[in-house]
Amino acid sequence: MEKPLLLYIFFFYWHFLNALFTVEAPQSVYTVERGNNVTMECTFPVNGKLKFRDLNVSWEKKDELKKQVYVLLKGEEDFKSQHSDFRGRIKLLKEKLNLGQSLLQITDVKLRDAGFYRCLIGYGGADYKTINLKVKAPYRTITQGVVSTGYNEWKLTCQSEGYPQAEVIWQNGEYEDLTDQATTSYETGSDQLYRVTSNLTIKSKIDEIFYCIFWNKELQENTSAILRIADPTDGVVWTEGRRFVRVILIVTACFGSVLLIMLCIRKARANKDNRTPVASSSIAKLSKDKDICDCRDASFEEGELKYMQIEKT
Repeated sequence: MEKPLLLYIFFFYWHFLNALFTVEAPQSVYTVERGNNVTMECTFPVNGKLKFRDLNVSWEKKDELKKQVYVLLKGEEDFKSQHSDFRGRIKLLKEKLNLGQSLLQITDVKLRDAGFYRCLIGYGGADYKTINLKVKAPYRTITQGVVSTGYNEWKLTCQSEGYPQAEVIWQNGEYEDLTDQATTSYETGSDQLYRVTSNLTIKSKIDEIFYCIFWNKELQENTSAILRIADPTDGVVWTEGRRFVRVILIVTACFGSVLLIMLCIRKARANKDNRTPVASSSIAKLSKDKDICDCRDASFEEGELKYMQIEKT
């Protein structure tokens, strides 16, 4: 009878002491954007100067398997049991422990970091609090596409990446809902981002506008883009057939330019070959004429000389 009574008294006082030692979480939910840093906090009573040798701090992530994030055992850091997901990205601000604050900093936050964390403090008594970390990746950049599929018929496309999964809403210029006419597909990459692609095929005239809206219900955020139906003749929108014709025209123009250059070179060479014999014959003729003139001059001088001799006699 004496032993059970002592055990009862021990457990009674143990729970009583733990009731006096209470861990608090000033903020139960943290939301951070992927790639940024976050600092989560829990507080505990110090009651005077902190004795590090009596202090134990543990942060762990509650997944399917418990992941150890950070351990301070009797005032000494222990990284042996730290999960590989957090290595090199975790820091406890130890200078704040004297104030009864356990501040855990996670740098370069990943999507996989999202979840519930338990902050456990042992210092005379023991207690813990659970904190929820939410990680977001907004759908900021929306890639747009407008292609003509027929007379006054168009295929509108919006694509973006983000997290968590977003819904795509379509509206016309009058803000009428066209979502039921659209088809939306989802893909998940190795980075856990959702790649969302939505297509809307609709009859429309030139210069009408449409809106695609990526609505993230979980985070209550939305990002929108405006798509305008433009005249194909202004070079903004091309159908598949027009693109093909455009390529053919470019190739034809290039081939014609090369052919024209080759013809010019060939003609230039032909003219050069024709000019060569003409020049030679002209030169020969000029030389012959010159010889004839020289002969005539010599005969004339000889006659003059004979005439002068007769007259002298």
